[in-house]
Amino acid sequence: MQNMHDSMDLKLLGGFLAVVDHGSITAAAEHIRLSQPALSRQVGELERRLEIRLFDRAHTSLRLTSAGRQFIPLARDLVARAESLHRTARRIALGESPQFRIACPSATVRGVVAPFVAGTGAPIFDTKLDIADRVYAHVLNREVDFAINTMPPPVGLRSELVGSAPLWAYFAPDHPLGDQDHLTVEDLVHDPLIVLASGTGLRQVIDDALWPVRNRVTIAAEPVSSDLAIAMAASGRGICLDLLPTSFRLTRRPLLGADGARITMPLYAAWQPEHFASKEIAQLTSTLTEWMAEHHGPQPARH
Repeated sequence: MQNMHDSMDLKLLGGFLAVVDHGSITAAAEHIRLSQPALSRQVGELERRLEIRLFDRAHTSLRLTSAGRQFIPLARDLVARAESLHRTARRIALGESPQFRIACPSATVRGVVAPFVAGTGAPIFDTKLDIADRVYAHVLNREVDFAINTMPPPVGLRSELVGSAPLWAYFAPDHPLGDQDHLTVEDLVHDPLIVLASGTGLRQVIDDALWPVRNRVTIAAEPVSSDLAIAMAASGRGICLDLLPTSFRLTRRPLLGADGARITMPLYAAWQPEHFASKEIAQLTSTLTEWMAEHHGPQPARH
């Protein structure tokens, strides 16, 4: 095989990914505004340089080979890094500060990232959304600059605990528990509960909080979306445990653990220590920590 540093052409990778994404040479060529024969030659040239067959060609259809399927994430990573390098180089040339793409759960965007950007002008230009237990993979694969997540980061990443957000119990306005100024986990044993699905950081916090009453609670639903979970509570289907603000007509009360302490969810920032803008990410993380303390208070993290 030729030296890949010398022989790889990003146009060839882009053409390959276009065929993968659009399902055929014809559709891909139309999307990227290239002739079908030219795109076919690009795919063939990439296979020649890699010395592997990426597609099985039967009649007029293309099917990915096993090697082709394995090559997809590598190609996407190379193209994403090249695009990031190009953006960064242009900003450096113009004397601009770095702009960052982050990975985080969707609820974290709504509850933290979007309000943080709106309130501070933080240099975050895009997000990669995933459930909490897959968020750090995007940092490790260098698909994003850093992550904001509700689960502890793996060893090897530079990270900071930037704050914690309080957990609330949401229920219909006419519920008898509305007379109380707060709820404990003991108050939850008489009603069906609506909690987020496994794999989310919030679910981990909820499971830990409910451990003392685990044999006496009933889980009625486990949606992936916080918005849907809260909407289900608004429809009277149970008590939702979550932390997002909502526009639904609901009653919410602070939730206390078996020890009487307020239950909160930790929030972490994590990034590659060798990232070219590691210093700037650390400064941005400090700003986020201050913002979290101002908006949610300096609650201690609970696991």
